[in-house]
Amino acid sequence: MNKGVWTTVGAYVMWGVLPIYWKFLQEVPSGQILAHRIVWSFLFILLVLRWTNQWKEFGYALRHPATRNAFMLNGFIVSANWFVYIWAVNHGYIIEASLGYYINPLVSMVLGVLVFRELLNRVQWMAVGIASIGVLVLTLGYGTFPWISFVLASTFGFYGMVKKRRPLASTVSLGIETLAVVPVALLFLGNQVVTDNIAYNMSPVIWIALLGTGVVTALPLLLFGYGAQHIPFTLVGFLQFIAPTLSLIIGVVMYHEPFTAYHVFAFTCIWFAIFFFSWNSWVVARKRRQLI
Repeated sequence: MNKGVWTTVGAYVMWGVLPIYWKFLQEVPSGQILAHRIVWSFLFILLVLRWTNQWKEFGYALRHPATRNAFMLNGFIVSANWFVYIWAVNHGYIIEASLGYYINPLVSMVLGVLVFRELLNRVQWMAVGIASIGVLVLTLGYGTFPWISFVLASTFGFYGMVKKRRPLASTVSLGIETLAVVPVALLFLGNQVVTDNIAYNMSPVIWIALLGTGVVTALPLLLFGYGAQHIPFTLVGFLQFIAPTLSLIIGVVMYHEPFTAYHVFAFTCIWFAIFFFSWNSWVVARKRRQLI
């Protein structure tokens, strides 16, 4: 239990401070960062599969058409999520990106109702409504729809939906997901070399950081996969707000992104929605334990 909590917290902390890593690479175009992230993540996962002796499970999943196709589709979904997040961080939208990951649990709730026919109680619907009001006010204040938040929340929501439909070890599923998009990433990088659009004069430190994108992508996913199996899912849901909170603080304090009154209202609504949702989940879980 303790190991599960600490590994889950570690995963969310790593995700929360990831904007600093992408900012360090901001001289590299977002598309190239994404391509490197995919390639090095795939190679790192292959090493982990070898180390954990999961080759048989990986091979079985690839030979199962429905599983293979679902996770290959997931590879393109999560790649879109990665690209938008990298682009947002390096173009001064860390706060809007963090809003997306605050909204994500509520998107998952709606998907649970629409796809898995799960039922929400009144408190949960109230949480969805409060969060929606916050996003609506932020949209009216901006004058434009916060598309970065919406894309990040929806892509990660659909990514999680596939995971729920077909449970698979995180290393195996990530291996299939990155395998699906590795050819596209390699073609993109090859085209950059041919057209001379890749920066050959980057410092060795930047090249090492690009290589490290595989580790910073896969390691928190592996920590999360371990933790989620050893602690209650309601606790997983509560801890997940560590990441967007850290990102929000980094965006405001380190990179001085504007935090307007509209942001204050929207985030306050989101935080209230999170409180009601977490409190309700805790009450429901406690009642179930008492019945057992």
